[in-house]
Amino acid sequence: MLKFHGKTGDAMADKNYLHTAYANSADGTDGFTTVYPNLNLLKNTKSQSYTSTGTDRNVLANIYKLDGSTSDVIGKNVTITYDFAITNSIGTWSGTINPTLGFGGSGKPVSNTSLSGSVKQTISITSLSGDSYSIAVIGLPAGTKVTIRNLKVELGSTATPYMPSASEVTTADWPKYVGTYVDTNPASSTDPNKYDWDEMKYRVYLDGTPVGGSKLLSFDLENLKAGTTYNVQVNQINGNDESDKSESVAFKTTLTK
Repeated sequence: MLKFHGKTGDAMADKNYLHTAYANSADGTDGFTTVYPNLNLLKNTKSQSYTSTGTDRNVLANIYKLDGSTSDVIGKNVTITYDFAITNSIGTWSGTINPTLGFGGSGKPVSNTSLSGSVKQTISITSLSGDSYSIAVIGLPAGTKVTIRNLKVELGSTATPYMPSASEVTTADWPKYVGTYVDTNPASSTDPNKYDWDEMKYRVYLDGTPVGGSKLLSFDLENLKAGTTYNVQVNQINGNDESDKSESVAFKTTLTK
């Protein structure tokens, strides 16, 4: 039986802190993260390329589709991250690229001297007119190629490592290893060598959303809201295979005094 230990956000005054990180390699160096990755809200996001037809605005239309309903994101904050690279650049020019046209987010300034980089934006979604979104470029000479990699849109203001969407994700996409250590500092280290690494055996879901993994039949659920009912499930992982989710178990956090 998997044991869960819940901590509300205002009850983290323990002297000893359990720190957890995730990675794709047994030494923790590949894909290291202290935040379990969220699923992508958009599909078809790993890599897309577009070749400009001229300096006027031109668009690769409806290349990304929302994996879910627009009501899931309207009225909420989302974080957009992506990497870009521009090739076949000739001459002196400047312009903008926007891989989430129709969804939101501002264009990224680019030029013949700024051909690659990474972007992070947090925006509030007030309305959406559709569920498919486009790559737009302005100011790029004809023949200039833009490649957008690892585009991710996720709820909240924290950027987590790239993941595909819920309908695309496979067991192989998730972190394979979990690392832990205990000390008296509430901040988690970003040094993989600080952690003891083991292959992950269980994935934990809170209200249907993956929130972490464990090597043991125990898991800490942190930053829960006081006086709130949650549903938790778990499945077992063996390499690239995983079991169905367990039956959902409901629990309610206590009110703070």
